[in-house]
Parts: sequence; C-alpha cells; structure tokens
Amino acid sequence: MQKDYYYHDIRIICQTNHPALLAALEAVFGMFPEPAVVRSEASYALFCYESACQFPLPLPDDLIYSNTLSLFNQARLKTYWSQDHTTNYLHFVACSSASESALSIVQKEQRSALTQLEMPERYDLAFLRRYILLLTLGELLETCGFEACHAAAITAPWDNQLGALILGASGSGKTTLSLGCACNGYGLIGDDLVMLRQEPASEVISAYTLLPEVSIRNGTLDLYPQLSFLRPYSMDARAKRSCTIEEIRSGATCLCAPVRSLFFPSLTNAATSTAKLLSKATTLQLLIEYCISKGNMSAITQERLFRLLAALTEQAVGYQLAIARGDETMPHRLYTLLREAQP
Repeated sequence: MQKDYYYHDIRIICQTNHPALLAALEAVFGMFPEPAVVRSEASYALFCYESACQFPLPLPDDLIYSNTLSLFNQARLKTYWSQDHTTNYLHFVACSSASESALSIVQKEQRSALTQLEMPERYDLAFLRRYILLLTLGELLETCGFEACHAAAITAPWDNQLGALILGASGSGKTTLSLGCACNGYGLIGDDLVMLRQEPASEVISAYTLLPEVSIRNGTLDLYPQLSFLRPYSMDARAKRSCTIEEIRSGATCLCAPVRSLFFPSLTNAATSTAKLLSKATTLQLLIEYCISKGNMSAITQERLFRLLAALTEQAVGYQLAIARGDETMPHRLYTLLREAQP
C-alpha cells in the first residue's frame, strides 16, 4: 500500500504492508492539508513481519553507538550512527507491556526512512505513534530543514503568527502553562515536542506542530477547571491522560508560527509569580542547555543546532518565569509580554 501525505510543505511518500500501519500513518499525517507549493519530498517505508529475524535490513555490526534512552513502560531506544554519519539507526528494544522489537533506519542523503517492526497487533498504539513513528519522522524531517525541539509552543490570542516557545526541564511547568494558555484563547502548536525551521526566503525561525495531541497530568487538571472533562480518560504508564488539542478548546490548534518570545518557566514556593527579562547571552545559554545534548548528538548536529539557536536568540525575546505553585494567572500575564515582542 502506498499513499502520499504531507508534513506542512513537505510531501512524504509512504509505503506499508499492513492496514493497521496505514491507520497509524493517517493518525500522524491526516491533519495536514496538501500545500499550495511542495517545497521538497521524503520517503518513509513502514513494514511489519512475524519476527525480528525476518527484518530484511538487520542492525549492522560496525556501527557507532550513540545513546540509550528510557521510554515509558520500561521500553528502551538504542541509537547508532553509520561510520560515515550518513545513516542513523533507532533500535527499539522489545518490551512486553508496550511493544515488540523495531528498527528504524534513516538515510540522510537519500531523504528516506525505513521502519521494520514485529506484528503491530502486539503494540500499544500510543507507543507506536508517539515513539516509533514520531522519533523516526523527526530524524527524517531533519533532512528537509526541520529540527526537533523539546518545548511547548503557543500563539498570541490576537495573532496566530505571533508565536512563543516554552522551554524547561521535565516538571518545570511548560505543559501546564501551554495548556492553560490554550484554555484562555491562545493557539497551541504543541505541548512537549515541536519542530523548528529557518525559512529559506526570510530566514525567520518558525515553530511547527508535529502531532495534534497533548498529554496531561493530574496537577494540571486541578489547576484549570476547563480540563475537568478529562478525568474519566484512562491514564498511561506515565500517569498522563492524552487528548487532541481541539478537545482542549475548539479552534486552539495552530500549525505553525514565527517565534517571537522564549519563556523559561520554573515552579517556585514563593507567594507570587514573577517574569524577568533575560539578556541575549543568558537566553542563548538556556537554549543550549535545553536543546543541545552532548551525549547523543554528533558534532555536526551540535554545530547546526547552535547556529539555529544563536539566530533564534536574535529574533526572539527571552523571559525567565518563576511561577508560584497553584498560580493559574500566568497565561493572562503573558498577554503583556507577547505584545512587547511584536515585531
């Protein structure tokens, strides 16, 4: 089975051998309309087999080990590079509660990716979509000028072309802040993972949605009554409930926007919340801290990301947000900060 999908202005030519995998691709790409102009193309093959020993392209022996990541449900992802750094390998180790073995191979120069996995009926569908598909696609989309960024992204209530990134470590409050903003009239591009790209013509850096879903912890539900409808939803192994952005608020979904503000939140036990304007040097330092990992990135990738972040520092204004625990007013305070960032 073959079908063309689109990721913003990129055509993704997809092939698969199982209807369940075609449905998974539809869940990821179905929201993106065909663009007026196609900027480039990439190909993605997603095939399943009875056993990992049937994979046509097994994991080679002469690879450069990169890193091991712990995913939810105790699953693990081991990443490798080819000797010439042109091919990336993502080995998803089998986990009985979430998945069987899977291997993704991303060939950068060919703009192509292949995912081989054992029977999809054995997979937790959220795991298949959020980890195997999206992590592979993130690597593939790098070949088209996109860079994955672990951040939330919002747009101003009065202008969906006035965007902001919310960056911080796990537990810093970025998801809670972004969802609070969505409840209060802001557009939402993503709550945890977005893509960045510097536009070729204007050189403006924009944030792009990757998946129109959000994952929410109990504490966020307690803070915003508008989200109480999620309480009957089942929780995953991370103690999070998932829903679409449109379920948060009809019309909240925003596909992309130029980034004009950078917010770095942290939770505090102080009585009130504060916002501090950052110097460009401090802003760049924080961007590097949250966006560049020396453990699982090649030197080439680090250098490319540094150039992007340096340009983003010149384009956007940075703020340190110290958010008092239980303070639900910060989305309203961002109105003023976003207006100050208008070009």
